[in-house]
Amino acid sequence: MNIIESIKKTNWLHIALFYVLLMVGTFAIRKLPNIFQMAMKDVFSFPLPWNMNHGFMILIISAFFYALSKVVSTVTLFGPNKTKSLLFPFFLFAGYGIYGFKNNYGVDEHVWALLFCLFTLLYDIMEEFTWRGYLNDSLGEIKWPIKSVITGMFWAIWHLLIFDNFSQFGGFAGFVLLCIVFSFVLTFSTIRTNSIIAPATLHALLGKTNLVTLLLFILFIILLLFWNKKFKGSTSEAGLKS
Repeated sequence: MNIIESIKKTNWLHIALFYVLLMVGTFAIRKLPNIFQMAMKDVFSFPLPWNMNHGFMILIISAFFYALSKVVSTVTLFGPNKTKSLLFPFFLFAGYGIYGFKNNYGVDEHVWALLFCLFTLLYDIMEEFTWRGYLNDSLGEIKWPIKSVITGMFWAIWHLLIFDNFSQFGGFAGFVLLCIVFSFVLTFSTIRTNSIIAPATLHALLGKTNLVTLLLFILFIILLLFWNKKFKGSTSEAGLKS
C-alpha cells in the first residue's frame, strides 16, 4: 500500500475524537489537586515534585479507546521478549542510581536517583501507551517515519497544556522540532521491541542532561539496532515493519 492510500484508509475522524478527548481531559484534570502527591503524603515527609494527573487521564482514555474501537494493539508492556525488554529499565536504574542526583529534600543522591527513575518511568509508561501505543496503532498502515512525524506533532501540541513556557527549548517551535525528532527514536523502539517499556525508558532520558544520559542513550540505540540479531552464526531477522 502506497503512502496516499494508507493515509486515506486511516480513520482520521476517530483519531480527531481521541485527540480532542485527550486535550479536554488533560485540561480538566490539571485543574484538580495533585492526586499522586496526595496519595504519597503519608509515605514521604515532603511533597513529591511529580504530577501524574494528566498521565492517569490519557492512560484511561487510551485504554477506553482500545477497548471500544477496532484498533488492534501491536504492543504490550514488555513485548514478546521480556528478558531483553527488561534491560532498558535495568540500565536506567543502574546508570542513574550509581551516578546519583542532587536534591533539596535531604535525600541521599543515589536513593533520589532511584526514586526519579521509578516515578518518571511509571509516568512515561502512561504517555507512551498513548502516543506510541494507541495513537501509533490507530494510524494503521501508514509508514513508520510518517507516524513518527504525526505522533511527534500531536505530542508536542498536547504539552501546551502541561508546560508554562518553552524557553528552555528555545521556544515552542524548538520544542516541536525536539518532539518530532525524538518521536522517530521512540517509534523505532516501539516497532523494534513491540513493547511500551522501551520507549518509556528512552522517554525518561529527557528528564536529565548529563554524561550518563548520553551513555545510556547510545547503549539503548545499540541494543535496538541489534535487537533481532542472532549471534552464533545465524542471520538477523526481519527489520522494521511499516
